[in-house]
This record gives sequence, structure tokens and C-alpha cells, in this order.
Amino acid sequence: MGVTIYFEGQLRGHEQYAALLHEAKAFAIARDWPVREIDEREKTLNRVIDERNVDYIGPVFGIELQPHPNSEPLRLEFGNHLFVQQHCKTQFSGAGAHIEIIRFLREITRLFSSLNVVDEGEYWELSDPSILQSNFDNVDAMLAEILLKDPTARGPIRLETGRIIDVISDR
Repeated sequence: MGVTIYFEGQLRGHEQYAALLHEAKAFAIARDWPVREIDEREKTLNRVIDERNVDYIGPVFGIELQPHPNSEPLRLEFGNHLFVQQHCKTQFSGAGAHIEIIRFLREITRLFSSLNVVDEGEYWELSDPSILQSNFDNVDAMLAEILLKDPTARGPIRLETGRIIDVISDR
């Protein structure tokens, strides 16, 4: 439900992967964001291709940035084919963190043969902070209404993976 940035793309090659790591680290350091390299021998990445679940199982490498304590981590996880498909919820971190994530994605676009971004805040498409803030406010109002109407509802809840559940209910 919360404002989320979805992205998927195909890196041009291994040189661009090295450039991506370098640029991501520099971007994160300049903003004092925690950063961690990802290097796992075998992992499952849940993906949806052409509206079908097509999980990747194999070596995974990339980088994880933490734009804000109240956002999800921004993960760029690649398998052997240098394809990435991820999302980052910013609902609880505010418009500033959201704008910085979009700025980062715009900077790295040139490293991809294709990078598709779907931004529920509409900042990717419109670059209008007032529309972005309005989207945040609308979702905040919806979440507040759910919490008010349902005494068993609670949220947000951060999972061990860093993902955030907006609200859950015991009903």
C-alpha cells in the first residue's frame, strides 16, 4: 500500500556492473547511507516476468544501500545474466529519501540497456515534489483510517529482511 519504487533492468555488461558498484558506493557515502556489498553463492530471487513467477536460483551479487532508517533497503541484486528486479518502499521515510533514490536511479540508467521504473509517488515521471508529497499524504491518511477503524491493526512492521509491512490485522 505504501509509496514504493519498482525497478527492473538489464545491465550492459560486466564493466557497467563494476561502474555501478563504484557509483552506488560514492552516492551512498556522500549521503552517509549505510552500504553493503552482496555476494551470495546461491540465493533465490523472486521475479515476475510477463506476469508469470520466474524465480532465479543461483549466485547473486550486487549492492544494498539504506537510504533512510525508515525506508526499505535499496537492493541492486543481480544474477548471472546481470538482470535486476527489485523495489524499495519509501512511505515511512518521506519525500526527501524518495527523491534521492530516484536521483540515484536516474544517474545509473546509462549503465543499463534498459531500466524500467514504476514510481507510485510519480516523481520518476513528473519530478514534481508537490505531487510526490500529495501521494505520501494520501497513503498516510489511508493507513491512519485503517488503524483507527481496526483496533487489532498495527504497523508499520519491519521484517528481518528489511522489508516493511504497512499494516497488519489480527482479524
